[in-house]
Amino acid sequence: MDSLYLRLKKDLAGKIQDQTYKPGDKLPPERTLAKDYGVSRMTLRQALKELEEEGALLREPGRGTFVASPSFLQQNVKSFTETIRGQGYEPTTRILEFSTIYDSQVLSQRLGVDRGTRFYKLKRLRLGSGTPIALETLYIPEESCPGLGEKELEGSLYKVLEEEYGFTVTNISCQMDAVMANRSLMEILQLGKPMALLKVNGITYAQNGRKLFYEESWYRPDLYRYQVDILKRN
Repeated sequence: MDSLYLRLKKDLAGKIQDQTYKPGDKLPPERTLAKDYGVSRMTLRQALKELEEEGALLREPGRGTFVASPSFLQQNVKSFTETIRGQGYEPTTRILEFSTIYDSQVLSQRLGVDRGTRFYKLKRLRLGSGTPIALETLYIPEESCPGLGEKELEGSLYKVLEEEYGFTVTNISCQMDAVMANRSLMEILQLGKPMALLKVNGITYAQNGRKLFYEESWYRPDLYRYQVDILKRN
């Protein structure tokens, strides 16, 4: 039975990966699946149980078994593009706004630049295989990245900063809070109902300690997770 259920599990996992069964889809009833695959319901349940434990399926009592939405895990300093692609999905970006802000005292203080500095405001919707995952707004000193609006901003900003301006991102200092999505965020992130979002406010640094940009982002916690390692200081 072991090899039979493993083959069944592999086949079902393949159909989830190639989106024969898409996130949110309800699987056929156990009786139907068992008949289609020519296996016992006990064998089928073992395969489904392991897929559920691995996060690929979600079982809801009284409703059935559904394909779970992908959950992306960021463990270190990687771009959104790297994180999503590294877990087998296709990252895409929609630029919602690119503008210039003049003389913001708050941004100047946060980024340690002179008053009167101009900032680029870059607002982007980040998606994984077509599913909205995050809305990010970045504030970047114009003097650090002249001509940024002419660059490719629908991919990895880290890559643009390194290849075009010589800045390598080394660390991020941020604060994370749970905030309820307002109507605007619900619409942009295509939420079917109100939910708490993971709000990230932070500053991204380059290799020389330079503050590159200030970020305000909202992530769907059901689709994107952060892993934080906390070290004890002597």
